[in-house]
Amino acid sequence: MSGIKIEEIENIKRGVSWSEIKNSMKQQGCPICILISQSVEKYFKFLLYEYALDATVQKKIQMSFGLCSIHTRILKDSEIKLKSDGLNISVLYENVLKKELKILKQAENKIKETNAKLYSIVKKKADLSNYKKVITSEMQSKAGCLGCLNQKENESFYTHEIIRLYADQEFRERFEKYNVMLCRRHFIFLVNESESKEAIEYFLKVQQQKISELYTQLTDFIEKHDHRLKSQMTDVERRSWERVLEYFG
Repeated sequence: MSGIKIEEIENIKRGVSWSEIKNSMKQQGCPICILISQSVEKYFKFLLYEYALDATVQKKIQMSFGLCSIHTRILKDSEIKLKSDGLNISVLYENVLKKELKILKQAENKIKETNAKLYSIVKKKADLSNYKKVITSEMQSKAGCLGCLNQKENESFYTHEIIRLYADQEFRERFEKYNVMLCRRHFIFLVNESESKEAIEYFLKVQQQKISELYTQLTDFIEKHDHRLKSQMTDVERRSWERVLEYFG
């Protein structure tokens, strides 16, 4: 019993995000990518289930004209996971579509007015760029994608939490395991956000070791495509190319 109490105290000291970070390091890949993916999915599920009709959410999504292509796909997946037939997304996007139709109708009317004032072919060519602007100016997004904004907030939060934990022994033991490796983007982000040389030196050392191991695994994978060596190929080597993509992509 006393052991459990000590463990609980240690977990409290590490902060409320520790359990999330610890679970992310049980999986394969970049823990920050994993945490962001989970947080965005939770956000969309909550948004669709609770806030599709919320006035503030409606205003933001109208200003951004929906979501970026990546988060649109995740939003659709979230709707499917809620076992909805698309009603939540329909409610969320109804006014966005209404706004789009209004803008297109206004653009059409402006173009008719412009055409009535143009008398020569030369003038029409000269005003082609303005002609395009009439259509596109009002269609430009006035705000960022809700998914991207949520992602940036969580990216910053979890990166700083990992930096804060870097000296913790249990964190190090888990972070240094083979399956855990910061992607290139989040390694650079973490270095830029670090406020101590010691933290930077620790993460640099671990990253260098992991990349060195990955390089060896990848070159062995390539070499063992020789039919004489193929039987010696390990599962780690077979997956090396996927880990390279995860790191750079």
